Amino acid sequence: MVTPFLDARIGVICPDDSVNDDEFWACIPDRVNFLFTRYRTPKRFDPISIPMVETYGDFDTVYDAAVTLSIVRPSVSLLACNSGSFVGGVGGDRKIIEAIERGTNAPGTTITTAQVEALNLMGIKRVAIAGPYPQDVTLRLGDFLTQSGFEVTEVQSAGMETEWEIGNAEPQVWADLARQVNSPEAECVIIAGSGTRTAPILNSLEVELEKPILSGPSVVVWHALRLAGVQSRLQGRGRLLANY
Repeated sequence: MVTPFLDARIGVICPDDSVNDDEFWACIPDRVNFLFTRYRTPKRFDPISIPMVETYGDFDTVYDAAVTLSIVRPSVSLLACNSGSFVGGVGGDRKIIEAIERGTNAPGTTITTAQVEALNLMGIKRVAIAGPYPQDVTLRLGDFLTQSGFEVTEVQSAGMETEWEIGNAEPQVWADLARQVNSPEAECVIIAGSGTRTAPILNSLEVELEKPILSGPSVVVWHALRLAGVQSRLQGRGRLLANY
């Protein structure tokens, strides 16, 4: 919704263990605002695992959070949880979007949806994945992208089991993991997850590796901006936000 003060109001629906709101704020241009809401899940204190992240993408839970958000009339809303939107496989993200759109009466997206949209727009077919989670969780994103028509060259994981650990890791942790998973065959490196802090190192890492780096926050903010009709380019946060 456009107002005299803002070009877009982006609703952000995230699990209650998310600790890096500032990473999202680092990826938006002027005249755009974020409206955050959090939701609780029954496994919120469990170590990250496939059963645990399945609760992140529960359709009813996401819908309830979207209804809560609807009163502030977002232009578009996103689920700030990569694992919750890929763990259900291809099509699972679309069901989450349906829940968001039904609850907010506005367009919606997820990090996984945005990753696919960005890769297609940039003409990328071969990707490497650096994930913050245990390896079996990260491999689910690899499966999702493979089933979506991409070639996954390699998957590596940091093996972290809490969002607190992920969200408080230094950006250099993710830069190092991206270097490890990178290869000449990969046209792009995806740094998976909504909780990683990568904004300060995206540009320099792209220059070093000579390819796009898609972080969870940057790619979903990009997609939400474009869905909201905001075409402003943002320098210093990677090629996607600067050029697309």
